Amino acid sequence: MQYAYVVTWNGAVPGREMKAIEYGAEVQEYWGKLAAEGQCSEPEMFFFPDGHGMWMVKGEFETLEQLWYTDEGQRLVVKGRWLLEDFGYELVQTGNAADQYLAVFADVGRELALA
Repeated sequence: MQYAYVVTWNGAVPGREMKAIEYGAEVQEYWGKLAAEGQCSEPEMFFFPDGHGMWMVKGEFETLEQLWYTDEGQRLVVKGRWLLEDFGYELVQTGNAADQYLAVFADVGRELALA
């Protein structure tokens, strides 16, 4: 199944902006290396006009989960909490996995007579 490891934030912690920029480069380097090894997709970063941002990589659930649990993966999570406001992350279904989830959701809704 295809999943995405998605990280979101609402801006840098005031006074830590330069460290946050350096952190972004570190995230790109780490996950870019894993992508080059074929373990996930290339990292994609998104910045919104109001200042919040998001980045993600895609891959198989088990692989992304293992990469997230490595010492380096966890260090990057903790670092993000120090540098970025409202830092959060999730492993979410994408592609066919999301389609399958929606099909099950609809089936259960019909079963419960709610859809």
